[in-house]
Amino acid sequence: MMSASLYTVDGAVESLARARPLLVDVVPARDVVPHLAAGGVTHGGPPIDPAAMCAPMRAALGVALTIEGLAPDPATALAALEAGAIPLTPNHDVGGVGPMSGVVTGSMPVLVARDEATGRTAWCPLNEGSGRVLRYGADDQEVVDRLVWMRDVLGPSLARALAAEGPIDLVALQRAAMALGDECHHRTEAGTRLVHDRLAPALPPDVASFVLGNGQFSLNLAMVSAKLALLCAGDVPGSSLVTVVARNGVEVGVKLAGLGDRWFTGPAALPDPANLHAGYVPADMCRDLGDSAIVEVYGLGALAVAASPDAATSVGLDPDDAVAITDRLRAIGAAAHPSITVPGLGGPRPAILGVDARRVVATGIVPPIHTGIAHREAGVGQIGGGVTLPPLEAFVAAVAELDRRGAP
Repeated sequence: MMSASLYTVDGAVESLARARPLLVDVVPARDVVPHLAAGGVTHGGPPIDPAAMCAPMRAALGVALTIEGLAPDPATALAALEAGAIPLTPNHDVGGVGPMSGVVTGSMPVLVARDEATGRTAWCPLNEGSGRVLRYGADDQEVVDRLVWMRDVLGPSLARALAAEGPIDLVALQRAAMALGDECHHRTEAGTRLVHDRLAPALPPDVASFVLGNGQFSLNLAMVSAKLALLCAGDVPGSSLVTVVARNGVEVGVKLAGLGDRWFTGPAALPDPANLHAGYVPADMCRDLGDSAIVEVYGLGALAVAASPDAATSVGLDPDDAVAITDRLRAIGAAAHPSITVPGLGGPRPAILGVDARRVVATGIVPPIHTGIAHREAGVGQIGGGVTLPPLEAFVAAVAELDRRGAP
């Protein structure tokens, strides 16, 4: 393991290590996001013009805005977005995250996490499951019916269960899930079962069945936990700690703790390797998409793949390479995690905590991202899983700006 003396030491990293996100509630997004309360909509990744979006994101926006009642049909909704009649902003710019297309409207239920020490909060929508779902650009009646049920039944039921059985310590949840074979991004089945078992006494049968049957349910808990921890670490002048990596299917955006809300972008890549479902070929893939890379920015997911041979297989990696991958990525780590360890490393060794952009630039090693793969066309949905790499140029530009501003 890298010597502790070689890790970054600054206020941002210290705040990241102290963060203790708790899952405290599930509420309509408009209750915690003024932008959504005012009739806006949010999306995954850095800012993008609606006309330039990938097809899955446009499809998700059209359906979501129609369900919200902000337009009579998806085509009208997209025309209104392009005309600027419906306010649009990235999730990250209003305190939240969303997987893949990341589309969120005011009535959608969101997970709310609160940091014990600071009182800060972050949010993330609920996970729909796999395959033909909104976040991957599927847009048929099954998708609509599920979203309505999630709004009317799933969200309120989870809120009541959390009031009775919660809050849930999300760092402790990830620590336990990692010990059971998750890496908390592409393999989340253990975390999902742990959440189900915690809340099941207060859940109606249909909701308990949905949670337990959706192995990706706890992904969104890992996302909101990571987002909140990194919010706690933000706005530290001079810090090169990475606080955001997010993708919109066209570009990837990066933020640093020392540069506030400024985005640095580069082109989104195609997954490589890619483990595609039967019948699909690389030409079917959409480029890198979604906010779930926040899990890797925190230090888990692809940076902890040694914990999860199943995750390695699901994204097209050789499980025999997993330990070497995790050890190599310590070169860009900001610190050692104070309480989460990575199984499979020949002893209890800490997970990486955070990514240091200066180390990324110095080594040329960018943090890999475990990801689901959306079909490049609207209406199809998920077609596999893979690994993507954010553009080095975004980190180079961010560090150059940090240097231009000089020491705090």
